[in-house]
This record gives sequence, structure tokens and C-alpha cells, in this order.
Amino acid sequence: MTARPPRNRRPAITRARAVLIIALCFATDQLLKLAVRVWLEPGQSLPLLGDWVRLTLVENRAGVMGISLLPLWALTALSLPAVVLLGWWLWRQLPGRTWLVRLLPWVLGGAAGNLWDRVLRGRVTDMIDVDIPDIHLPAARLAGFDFPGFHLERWWVFNLADSFIFVCMILILILGLSGRLEQEPPAAPVSGDGEGTAG
Repeated sequence: MTARPPRNRRPAITRARAVLIIALCFATDQLLKLAVRVWLEPGQSLPLLGDWVRLTLVENRAGVMGISLLPLWALTALSLPAVVLLGWWLWRQLPGRTWLVRLLPWVLGGAAGNLWDRVLRGRVTDMIDVDIPDIHLPAARLAGFDFPGFHLERWWVFNLADSFIFVCMILILILGLSGRLEQEPPAAPVSGDGEGTAG
């Protein structure tokens, strides 16, 4: 029976590392927003991969990806204490090694980027404009309710902060449903000289 190669635990997420991740997420999000506001006029597009991926400047006074669920003041009033509480909870868990504490700094960095826009500018700058296969749902009556139908030709314009939040929340959902959210990621294999690889 072949012995399994030795493996090292991945480094823990320390408080310093978590702050660095949050700061980098916040900074890259804000720098891209600033650059797009300098380069483009509202509604103007700059193709990156033809018409499939482009930068389109949208000043969003609604919610995530331009989807209006609550007024701007309500979104700000809810997101501010949520970011503070989540940051406080994460701070108490660190240093940590689980998937959850590895993903939350990215969520906090994205949330801080959009919150900064709402508080200081009264709107959020969106710019990532992606084409998708057309989605068309015809109008119908479902369970006694009239569904007006739905049509979407391009994905809602979003920003880097939305990406950090969305991707990490999907991963948190998948890991939570699979029972691995409070587990550590797979250990890194030990290199040939006997020293573990950092990851």
C-alpha cells in the first residue's frame, strides 16, 4: 500500500493578513471606480473583449448590480451596522484557518467599497458590463399571482466590490450546504526538500 505524501496545514489568516486583504479589495475597487469616472462619461462604453465584456459607466443609486430593492438611505442604514458587526465578529475569530474566515475579508472589503460610495457620494459607481445569452420568461399566472414576465439581454452592470461579495457569498453557500464551511482547506503538499509550501 503506497503511503500518502506528507502535507502541511495552510497558514492561518491572522488579523494583519485579514486587514491587508480588506484594504487591497477596497483600494482596487476604488481605483477602478475613479479611473472609469475619469475616462468615461455616464452611459459611455469602452469595449474590452468586443461587445462581450466592456466598461460602461453607470452611477447606481439602487442596490447591488443596479437592482433596486430598498431606497439608498435604507441600504446605507442597514449595511453600515452589518459591516461593523461582521468585522467585529471576524476580528474575534482570528487567527483562524477555516474557509469562513478566509472568505469573509473579501466580503468585507467589497462591502466597505460600496458603503464608502454610498456615504460619501450618494451613489455607487458600476462599470463591468457583460453580455449573456438572452433570458426571456413570458408573462404567466402562478399560484394566483400575475407574473409580468422578465427579459434580460445583458447582465446588470456591476463593480469589483460586487464581484468580491457575490463570488465569496456563493462559495460560502456551497461550502455551508456541503458542511465544509467550518473546516480547513486541504493541506498543502510538502515539497521534495521536506519543507511545506505556503498557500
